Amino acid sequence: MRLLSQVNLNSLKIVESAARHRNFTRAGEEQFITASAVSQRVKSLEDQLRFKIFQRGGNAVSLTPEGETYVSRVREALERIVAASMEATGQSQAHVLKISVLPTFAARWLFPRLPAFQHQYPDIEMRVSTSYATHEFATSEFDLEIRYGDGHFPDMKADLLFKEDLTPVCSRKLFHEILGDKPLSKVTPEDLQYFTLLHSDTCTQNWQSWLGFAGASFVLSETKSIYFDSCMMSYEAANAGMGFAVANRAYMASDIRAERLVAPFAVHHPNTAGWYFVSPDTTLAARKVVLFKQWVMAEAALTQRQLDIEMSGERQQ
Repeated sequence: MRLLSQVNLNSLKIVESAARHRNFTRAGEEQFITASAVSQRVKSLEDQLRFKIFQRGGNAVSLTPEGETYVSRVREALERIVAASMEATGQSQAHVLKISVLPTFAARWLFPRLPAFQHQYPDIEMRVSTSYATHEFATSEFDLEIRYGDGHFPDMKADLLFKEDLTPVCSRKLFHEILGDKPLSKVTPEDLQYFTLLHSDTCTQNWQSWLGFAGASFVLSETKSIYFDSCMMSYEAANAGMGFAVANRAYMASDIRAERLVAPFAVHHPNTAGWYFVSPDTTLAARKVVLFKQWVMAEAALTQRQLDIEMSGERQQ
């Protein structure tokens, strides 16, 4: 066994990432290595430590009791290293805003708007982590998170950005290939049986929920399906002309306005869940958090107003 003094710092970062994501693939994406490389690094460290850090089970992994304790201490140590480095170089954390955001929310809604915040507040340095995992603020480095849920986040301050509003979308080209010049106003949910439905492993109930709401549940058993490991991939597949994806309207609004996608159904399925600005009381008074919260809440309100106007116009057609 190699000496523990020879433990590689990068291996510790990889293990911490795998523990946070509960998934070797996502840890690899974050660390810019393959899932296989993550697995090899973890096994090498486990051999050195002589105990298992993770229990493996399919694509997901979970921490063993020993692993839970070990990773907690590793995370604290890594945070101290970062803090020490910042202190040594005379850098303050007061201007560094560290946020965790759901990947699809980040790519489809936040990132196109974030340059405006950077332009308005150039002194605030952004550090953005995209993750499906939620974090304990007491042991993480994040100032805030954008989380999906019903608004109940124990011991956290949560402010609604906007609720989910599901609608099916597909590329304009594919729509006309399948349904010709049929007016959008004449399209019914039953017409989906002529298309491939694009599903996501992270939003498994969306199609069933929307079709049930639209009174066309039978379509699920009548159509071909393709499954993706994220909502993001199903949306990209819709843009590429592979079929219909059911998506949050706020995510796809720019593609619909640009006529890359069509959203032909007047049936919009409102969801009780939505996206929330979540933070502990300890960070709320920080200038960087106050300014970002004011900005993102205003952007979300503008998005909701635009969607309400567009949906009102559709209902009147």
